[in-house]
Amino acid sequence: MVEADGPARLVGAEIKRIRTERGLTLRDLAEHCGLSAGFLSLAERGINSISLTSLFALASALDVDAVELLGTAGRRGRQAYAITRRDAPDALRVVMGEREHRVLTADLPDQRLEVLATKVHPTAEPSPVTQHDGEEFCYVLRGELTFSLADETAVLAAGDSIHFTSRVPHAVHNRGPGIAEVIWAVDRPLLRRPDGTIH
Repeated sequence: MVEADGPARLVGAEIKRIRTERGLTLRDLAEHCGLSAGFLSLAERGINSISLTSLFALASALDVDAVELLGTAGRRGRQAYAITRRDAPDALRVVMGEREHRVLTADLPDQRLEVLATKVHPTAEPSPVTQHDGEEFCYVLRGELTFSLADETAVLAAGDSIHFTSRVPHAVHNRGPGIAEVIWAVDRPLLRRPDGTIH
């Protein structure tokens, strides 16, 4: 059995806490979010990692903001603009399973956009199929990434991009031998709360 890591265990515990408060069984939650009860059981124990898109689906099913499923990491002031340098020591980095995210966008008033520099490590299996409100954009810088969509499987190489409505069922998989490096944009701040709390 895979050992539960710290971040995954904390996220899993928060999902279980909110699910229990809502009076939902694992099967109930699975039916609402489109993920399997078995996957959710492992995720709640911190054994299965959860992708950002799966977090959106879970948050919608639990009727909470997606950021509530992540633990607090600190606070920052809010400005009308911000510049992030490539070697910034305080740049927010979040590791979730096979994905390492570096948040490129700042914490602006009324923020509607979040952009991530993401490294996706190879895995034997794709992420679970998920769907949620909003839209996403992914541009591949290095390596390749496979997107399984409702009626197509698209393999993106360096220089390729995809822009899609997140309501389309989708799963992501790095089937290659090396790490895929991508720029990922979502239409809502996920890793930061509107009040300035970083997650």
